Amino acid sequence: MGARPLRELAAHKRRILIVSDDVSRPTPVHEFVELVLDELHQAGASTEQIEFLMALGTHRAMTPEEITAKLGPKTASGYRVHNHQWDNPECLDYIGDTDQDVPVWINKRVRQADLVVGLGSIMPIDICGFTGGGKILVPGVSGQVTVDQMHWTRIDVPSHHVLGKADNRIRESIDLLARKAGLAFLVNVILNTNNQIVGAVAGDMVTAHRHGCSIARDVYGVPIPHEFDIVIADSFPFDNEFWQANKALDTAGEIVKKGGVVILVSPCHEGFSQTHSEILEFGYLPVEQIKKMVHSGVIRHKVVGVHMVQASAVAIEKARLILVSEGITKQQAHKVGFSWSPTPQEAFRKALEIYGPSATVAVLKDAARMLPLKPNEGRYDAIKR
Repeated sequence: MGARPLRELAAHKRRILIVSDDVSRPTPVHEFVELVLDELHQAGASTEQIEFLMALGTHRAMTPEEITAKLGPKTASGYRVHNHQWDNPECLDYIGDTDQDVPVWINKRVRQADLVVGLGSIMPIDICGFTGGGKILVPGVSGQVTVDQMHWTRIDVPSHHVLGKADNRIRESIDLLARKAGLAFLVNVILNTNNQIVGAVAGDMVTAHRHGCSIARDVYGVPIPHEFDIVIADSFPFDNEFWQANKALDTAGEIVKKGGVVILVSPCHEGFSQTHSEILEFGYLPVEQIKKMVHSGVIRHKVVGVHMVQASAVAIEKARLILVSEGITKQQAHKVGFSWSPTPQEAFRKALEIYGPSATVAVLKDAARMLPLKPNEGRYDAIKR
């Protein structure tokens, strides 16, 4: 869509870079990457001319086993694969500022390539409306300052102006810089709740992505008739750490009543975050207090501040959070300001003690990817039918 076929774009290119999303995303890249590689080889590119870069953002590096699972054994062993080094200035190039004056530092491998292809998936997300598209580069393979500033520009934009909207000013800046960095072609898929591919788009990073967003709205849009006293949500497939599980909390926050209870069920085997230990140090605080800590430099990384604001807006200011997790202890949960239960049943019992048997209850399956549609939104009635 909006681009020449990949094999035509790849003709006579000497260095081709494929940028793939990382282990924090459920995209089954191994199911379609060989189709992409076949196109490149049909164009005359050799295996030595093609390499992969894993878009970590500021996540931890992927292990060899995770790279194999993501790309498939044949691809992982047959091509050069690199983890993005977001915290290494020597691996980054400055390419300009966004409209919000965010300095953009991008992985040098992107700038050195003759052709850049992005692989990922599209789902609703609070930061910029939907995942996918140019986000694979900005902030996927950007430096720490870019990731920090890019997320912080979102902090005072109301959620309903962004979530589930393909066109917004955050996305506009992402697209502008990703195109400037050289993203020439993308392949994005849309997954169902079983992580099966139910839609796919390929081509220009904006044209194809926007079409994919329309598919994603139909897949993930769920009519929500009203707010609920108790909201129970799972974070699958974003279960490795609370940094990712927070996506489900964002959704629950759209649905829970003021003063209600959210029960978040998530393994979080890697705790709160492997790369942002400040979360356990500071805990989740009132939103204005977090903002002051960011502006004063107490919280050094703004991306941490954004995460804390998102979680606190729901779990501290709007509702009470009861966390059900094997990877986060009761002591750790209490330290950051959350309640904790060993099982969903026990958490539900606690919630009913607060509200009584007449409480209204919503159970959100696959909450991390859900796009809640409320009665005053145009697509509510259409999808309800």
